[in-house]
Amino acid sequence: MTKKMRTRGIAFLLAFIMVFCTVYFTVQTPVIAYAQESETYSGVLDDLKKDKSFDAGHYPASATDYSLKIIQLAESVDKELFVYVYQPSGKDKNLRASSINISTTINDSISFTNYKLEYLNSDGVFYKYKVKDLAVKSDAVRHYAISSIYRPFDESIDEQATGGNTITEVNYDTSKQYTFGEINGKPYVNCVDIETIVVTDKFVGFVRYPDGFQLYVGACDSHFVAFNTNKPMDKLLEADVYYTTQEYSSSWAAFVGENETFGEKADKYAYLKYTDKVEHTGSGWFAGTYKWDRIQTVDDFIKSEDREQIFSGAIIDVKISSKLTDSALAELQSKKWVLRFAETDYSLWSGQGSYGTFSTIVGDVTILRLKFETDGITYNLGVIDNKQSGSKDPSNETDIDISLNKRGKMILYLLMLILLIILLAPILPYVLQAIVWIISLPFKGISAAVKSTKRRRAEKRVRKEFADRWNTSGK
Repeated sequence: MTKKMRTRGIAFLLAFIMVFCTVYFTVQTPVIAYAQESETYSGVLDDLKKDKSFDAGHYPASATDYSLKIIQLAESVDKELFVYVYQPSGKDKNLRASSINISTTINDSISFTNYKLEYLNSDGVFYKYKVKDLAVKSDAVRHYAISSIYRPFDESIDEQATGGNTITEVNYDTSKQYTFGEINGKPYVNCVDIETIVVTDKFVGFVRYPDGFQLYVGACDSHFVAFNTNKPMDKLLEADVYYTTQEYSSSWAAFVGENETFGEKADKYAYLKYTDKVEHTGSGWFAGTYKWDRIQTVDDFIKSEDREQIFSGAIIDVKISSKLTDSALAELQSKKWVLRFAETDYSLWSGQGSYGTFSTIVGDVTILRLKFETDGITYNLGVIDNKQSGSKDPSNETDIDISLNKRGKMILYLLMLILLIILLAPILPYVLQAIVWIISLPFKGISAAVKSTKRRRAEKRVRKEFADRWNTSGK
């Protein structure tokens, strides 16, 4: 009996502590009415006021404060998750949150997903959103770790990125973990702060590796993000990256002009480890082989992208060199880490007075999680980072030099000689006669000189004999 009473007392004490140490909040299931096939949700203030401790006066309006601050989360019996946001400039700017990073697992298993937010309604500085494509679990205890919340970039109030990059969504630090459960059959919500890491600046780009010579120009685009953080990282072990892909094609034809086609955007995730390596070899003639690590320091990345490959063929040598552009180097040199998170195909075609390209646009890049070591301690943290897209032009320049080797030069000289003989065939007999005449001319001169010498000697001998006879007869 005493043991049972003691157990009940402990349970009551724990329940009492949990109620007063948590942010207690309950929300009635949203009323759903069907009018012209649309859903109607309860108002944001109606929900917030169900918590008797809520005081709207603690949330003043400010026309120059464009931040988004989460007040609370709520679950519905329809397995929907709602986010209540305080937006100080709501009355003046009426900004809308666009997405949110949430992990339904915590601690060492933390893994964030970027969920789209659906605007439901607002009242002054208070906004209510539904998290799209997130179904509330049936677990007795449910966790929602939130690193940040986003809104679209607004050029009238936000500063744009440099280096040909474009910020697409601006992030706001949340760094909180909500826990939903029940104590003695009553729902509760517990909210605690969590540690995160902030990306202070970054550069998104890609390097293009040619696939060699083939009927069309092909290449592999290797996409990367270079960045710095507000906390030192001695060794970067893992990284999770969110990005979007969009198929893109352009064409140009005479009398028609240019035409561009964009596909639908698709959400993508890359989960990288420092041990991951990538290798790409093109399918064309003289295609180079390119290797890289998924996670690199900026110094290693810059060194590895100063590439030169030479291919020796039967008659020609092909040298392919690749270097980062000056503008890319200027952006990279101020960064510390590089994540090589995706590869896409590129092709260029031409024919019959037209040409075009096929490629994939990679954008909206944001880092979700970083696992790293500092001073011997391992951290696994959510990341505060914006969404950013890079330029459509590659961050490197490729040069292809084709030259004849020794065998090729010999073959070329032989072909030139054969061609010369063919061209000179009609006048070749005369040319040969002239050559023979020119060659024999010295010999004819020598022969004539010899004959002349012999003749002079003969004449001299005759004159001498005549003179001798004359002298003899005179005596």
